[in-house]
Amino acid sequence: MSIETPEYDVLQKDGNFEIRQYKDYITASVEVKSNYRDAWNSGFRILADYIFGNNKSKTHIAMTAPVTEQNVTNEKLDMTAPVTSTVVDKGKKYIISFSMPAKYAMENLPEPVNKQIKLQKVKPFKAAAIIFRGYMNEKSAMKRAADLQLWMRQNNLSTKSTLILAQYNPPWILGPFRRNEIIAKLD
Repeated sequence: MSIETPEYDVLQKDGNFEIRQYKDYITASVEVKSNYRDAWNSGFRILADYIFGNNKSKTHIAMTAPVTEQNVTNEKLDMTAPVTSTVVDKGKKYIISFSMPAKYAMENLPEPVNKQIKLQKVKPFKAAAIIFRGYMNEKSAMKRAADLQLWMRQNNLSTKSTLILAQYNPPWILGPFRRNEIIAKLD
């Protein structure tokens, strides 16, 4: 069984790093104020409730991947220092998002019952990404974010957005078989 993911074309590949051109897609997102782990768990539960039928039309929406987490800040990502608080900063706000199946448009997507959930169309964008295995936690996210940041500096790439942490697998998948990414939208 294949899980749907947002569509993108790989423009450049360098080991575990890629430059991608994403097509547009829709997300269901919730903003959670907490630490990294609790924000992830709380946001996931709220969004899972929505796709499992807690919406005004009681429609079950297929699960997609990845589930993403983004720290909410107004700061520009400093490309000259290691990424720390920009990626995961205890006590900050995070946006947890599910991408919606491509068969939906904003006009026919079931309306959430929970008013915390925001539906948004994401416009096409170019991004740099690092792909890695294992369990994603604060430590692994900061390490991989620093790796991505270094690679981007070496390739003269810059971003104005915060990094997006993406997990593709359910919790019961063992670490070596898990797919994770850190994604940076490019200028």
